[in-house]
Amino acid sequence: MNIIDKMERSRLGRFGIPNLMRYVIVVNAIGLLVGMFRPDLYYSYLSLDVYAIFHGQIWRLVTFLLCPTAFGSSNLGGVFWFVIWAWCYYSIGTNLERMWGTFRFNLFYFAGILWIILVTVIFYLFIMTGNDMVDAALSLQLSGETTLSYLNQTLFLAFALMFPDVQFLVYFVIPVKAKWLSVLYFGLTVYEIIQAIIVGTQFVIGYCIAAQIVVSLINLALFFVFGRGKASPRQAYKNKKRRAEFQYKARQPESGPRHHCVICGRTDIDSPDLEFRYCSKCEGNYEYCSEHLFTHEHVQHD
Repeated sequence: MNIIDKMERSRLGRFGIPNLMRYVIVVNAIGLLVGMFRPDLYYSYLSLDVYAIFHGQIWRLVTFLLCPTAFGSSNLGGVFWFVIWAWCYYSIGTNLERMWGTFRFNLFYFAGILWIILVTVIFYLFIMTGNDMVDAALSLQLSGETTLSYLNQTLFLAFALMFPDVQFLVYFVIPVKAKWLSVLYFGLTVYEIIQAIIVGTQFVIGYCIAAQIVVSLINLALFFVFGRGKASPRQAYKNKKRRAEFQYKARQPESGPRHHCVICGRTDIDSPDLEFRYCSKCEGNYEYCSEHLFTHEHVQHD
């Protein structure tokens, strides 16, 4: 039994926010609106300003999650890309939560947030000068670049590790499997680290950005090392049962196709490269291809 199993079976296992990605998207939507209409409000009262936190404004440890720069420009174009992000990452987050269970998914996400806070505080403590005006300016510089975009990237990398063959439509046209997109993501992440280190030779903020990226990757690595990236024992049993039922049905002799997607109608005969799975949230035996397994509307009988 690994450490995450022990935590889940203890009293800590009762704590967890179901459908966490819904709340994450709502928080980021509010942050986008703040960035569009009152960006000064965020940096004056809500950001992760360590100097202000040490002087009593402890609410910033939570309100910095409203960071308006997490999705790029705060204009109508930013709203469009936010909607695309929300649709994509809601699917990614909910499927990770379904695979791991609520506790593990919450642990992964909130641990990533704590890493970001810890890195920002450590950098502030190392560069503080004792001059209140200088320290306040340095703290504002650190908090101004603090976003959760690096944590969001590790969400996708975790999804790609769990579901490497799921296809995404790049620019809504080009089908690319998650495992190849993860290679691209990882390459871009390494490039961002190198660029941040180069910036850090002149501005300390560059080293802080590099550290935030690195600790987000460390959070992902630790989760897969100590938790092995697996579901909780209860969730693993459900997954194993569904897999056994699926394999049993797949072995049954049939004159026609063995698998059939109820959305697009494709079968294992006309599309042998597709994977087919049953959805655990649909009531009844509804089978979907890999392209529609995570995007369909769940069937619920009254």
